[in-house]
Amino acid sequence: MAGPDEYIGKTVAGRYKVEALLGEGGMGKVYKANQVALDKPIVLKVLRQALLSDERTVARFQREAKAASRLNHPNSISVIDFGQAEDGALYMAMEFVSGKDLHHILSREWPLPESRVIRMVSQVLSALSDAHKAGVIHRDLKPENIMVEQRRGEPDFVKVLDFGIAKIMDSTGEEGPALTRAGFVCGTPEYMSPEQARGAQLDPRSDLYAVGVILYQLTSGLLPFESDSAVGFATKHLTEVPVSPSRRRPEAHISPTMERLIMKAMAKDPAERPQTAEAFRAELIAIDKERRAAVGPTRRSNTNGSTAQPRKVTPIDQQQTRVGSNPWAAPDPTQRADATHVKPAPQASATAQAVPERDGPEVTDKLSPAKGSSGATIFKVVTIVLVVVAVGLGGAYVFQVSQSHPDGAPDQPAVVGKESKPVKPRRPDGPLAGWAVADEKRDNVGSARLTDEADAAWHTGNQDQALDKYLDAWVLSPTPDLSLKIGEIYYQREETAQAEAWWLRHLKDSPNSKAAVYINTVLPRP
Repeated sequence: MAGPDEYIGKTVAGRYKVEALLGEGGMGKVYKANQVALDKPIVLKVLRQALLSDERTVARFQREAKAASRLNHPNSISVIDFGQAEDGALYMAMEFVSGKDLHHILSREWPLPESRVIRMVSQVLSALSDAHKAGVIHRDLKPENIMVEQRRGEPDFVKVLDFGIAKIMDSTGEEGPALTRAGFVCGTPEYMSPEQARGAQLDPRSDLYAVGVILYQLTSGLLPFESDSAVGFATKHLTEVPVSPSRRRPEAHISPTMERLIMKAMAKDPAERPQTAEAFRAELIAIDKERRAAVGPTRRSNTNGSTAQPRKVTPIDQQQTRVGSNPWAAPDPTQRADATHVKPAPQASATAQAVPERDGPEVTDKLSPAKGSSGATIFKVVTIVLVVVAVGLGGAYVFQVSQSHPDGAPDQPAVVGKESKPVKPRRPDGPLAGWAVADEKRDNVGSARLTDEADAAWHTGNQDQALDKYLDAWVLSPTPDLSLKIGEIYYQREETAQAEAWWLRHLKDSPNSKAAVYINTVLPRP
């Protein structure tokens, strides 16, 4: 059984009191420590004493400190200090990040909404842009080297860690002898660029390939290649074109523009990838802007006529994800579009409807109680008669509906005992994309209820159920919001003709739709 760690409880270099072991690897151990002078938590990386005689390892450890010290970016880990402890061990003090690494988030919280993926990876690219401009290539970018912290007002704040095998591109030649032999491969096989796998000269585009692999994994939950060995991974990165993530995980709802960017970043030829981290980041942010533009305004009126505000997103919310996030629907029911939630007009009573139909304007004089007690008596008698007539007419109507609609009328509940339950609307024959309902016959409340149920089904990955409920909602109240969503599901099912029909209907009903750019991009139209 291993004894107590030699550093825990001790103060290193008279400045850092070691509190706990965070992890260890081949080169050394990583501790959580306290910077005594400032009473501030830090991370202390200590090189194994057995490796102090290995010049190459010592040089690599020193190079990590040198590489990190060049970086001054909010999304890159900051090195506070570097030196030698009393026992001769080399140490490096870095800022402490209280969060989870991206590998932990991926394994515990997948699937992740595309907007969240973009938020995190755009910060990674921002850090890489700064590093590349400083002449530093990371060379070992992977989810384990990306920390994500939930800060107040800054959900999913990213820090890129571990520049231990970073390559510093010095034009002065002052770095000294090469720390890796020609043809020597270093890095993590699952995320290696083809040029890195064959031991070739690297440039910043090798890091961008690794970002493409990470994006593939974050959106699909899978690595682009599977193998049982490091050599197998390297061979596949060199020779195989990855299957697109949406084909491997159709239920993940990966947007076409995101998928194209992922495949572009994983091109075998570096010249076919985004050429800089900043250009990559700009393309990623453009995808998010396109998505937001397609969704449009997300406020609706509630039942008392006031505007429902989207609820605030908390750090805890950022850690909770749903399967198959709908690329059009807002994550919260208070963020539904106006068109599907219209306050129903007050229904006129059966009595009021019957009066003008039977007696016209003369009824008013007969019903007026202003002519004494006899007038009041007449008023009561006529009222009773009208109520009886109204009940009779209502019974006849229910009987007629039950005969013409065995499953129940589209806009009425089926009565079972003392309870009522919603019924499935009857769909007409022919293509539904051409369906029209007069304004006075629309059931906006029923449509909104079905839309909410469909959104919930889509969020849980049940695409068939979502489509069925969206179509039922469309029969009750055909809105541009619904035609957009229905078209998206058909597109994801690769039923392009149906998708085009629904999206053309959407553009017809909403000529200035912000989704037009997206629709014109993905549809193979002449």
